[in-house]
Amino acid sequence: MHDNDLVILGGGITALSFAYYVKKYKPKCHFKILIDQPKSGGVVLSEISNNIVFEWGPRGIRPSGKGQQVLELVEELGLWDQLVFADSKAKKRYIYINTELHLIPYNLRTFIKSPFLKIFRKAFIKDLRSKKRPISDESIASFMDRHFGKEFRQVFIDSMVSGIWAGNIEEMSVSACFPSLKYAEKSKYSVIKGMLRINNSSPDYKLYENRIRKKALFSFKSGIQTLTNRLTEELKDHIMYNHEVLSIQSNSKVKTITNKGDFISDKCVSTLPAYIMKNITEKPLSKFLKTIEYAPLALVNMVVPKKEMEFDGFGFLVPSKESSPVLGMVANSNIFEEHCPAHKVSCTFIIGGARYSFEELKKIDYKSMVLTWMKDVFKFQGKPLDIRSKIINNAIPQYKVGHLDIVSSIENRSDNNVILLGNYLYGVSMVDIICKSKALAQSISL
Repeated sequence: MHDNDLVILGGGITALSFAYYVKKYKPKCHFKILIDQPKSGGVVLSEISNNIVFEWGPRGIRPSGKGQQVLELVEELGLWDQLVFADSKAKKRYIYINTELHLIPYNLRTFIKSPFLKIFRKAFIKDLRSKKRPISDESIASFMDRHFGKEFRQVFIDSMVSGIWAGNIEEMSVSACFPSLKYAEKSKYSVIKGMLRINNSSPDYKLYENRIRKKALFSFKSGIQTLTNRLTEELKDHIMYNHEVLSIQSNSKVKTITNKGDFISDKCVSTLPAYIMKNITEKPLSKFLKTIEYAPLALVNMVVPKKEMEFDGFGFLVPSKESSPVLGMVANSNIFEEHCPAHKVSCTFIIGGARYSFEELKKIDYKSMVLTWMKDVFKFQGKPLDIRSKIINNAIPQYKVGHLDIVSSIENRSDNNVILLGNYLYGVSMVDIICKSKALAQSISL
């Protein structure tokens, strides 16, 4: 038996950031982190080969808004000199429609010249004239159709949702995925009018220079894993590896049973994903955890000679109406030039998502498919200098209609001394995860 004030389950960015803030804000707390793997980091994985950074998880963090809390963490960890910021090319993003790439407007000049100008104009007018009362929750597709029209939704919003959640826009909850839009709608019916009237309160985090906040993304010289590696180093005295959690029993104390022993604690914070937690908790909590679905993904990282591929943007997205397994492509070397030698181009193709089951995804020949896309879209005729792929079953949790009710039910049915935390509850981005971890560490009673 190991007696602790707190036991933290999981070894990804959620667990590591939460543990870091517990150590900072609750310095007298005695805690252990139980990781079921021989390493930490979870889905954050940066692989370096031939001076090229291959990302298999998150590839960048936005520095604006609450992203400044992550920058503050970076500064506290002594990693500021390792930061790299997105190149100006990251402003250019494309959408793939009818076998062609089209630039998504990103400033007034590109907006005026855009072939999508008519779609934008119709969408804005429709929303500004909106008079319908808000619905408590609905799909993103339903919400966007009501405010901006079906054409705008099919071209832009569908592909954006695929890019962030790899999700089905017909099933995803607008209240969970875009809470600011729902909030704006409540005040003025029109989303545009509501967004203009939102009063941003003073932030409770450090504000960084405007030149930093304006960057699209930031990473590190050796990739995002630099952050989880540094957190692991900071928490090394608290981490126990290869501890698979078998069950959690909660009474006046929490008993966490693992394959290597039992841990008794006053409280337990589990950052294990819903598909694991549902098997080690009891009803009614397990029933709600089972309703959380995940989308599978396949990733293909490819390197080609720069002289054989002309592309000047962040990447491109593919709307579902194109009926392609490819969700989009990210041109990593255009975003972070430090991640790839100047004479090469490094890119990542993202395939699958909620449009496919894991079994269907496994049958796809990703590498051949990506090479076909490279030929058709970029007229690439040569051979890749490097190509590697990975398939992930439970890649991204899906926030379907009613998700906020599920989260509320999970919170209400969790024991007071067993708290659940993770990207299946409060947001899938690195910013969402780290900010929620910090807030919980500050508020938890230990």
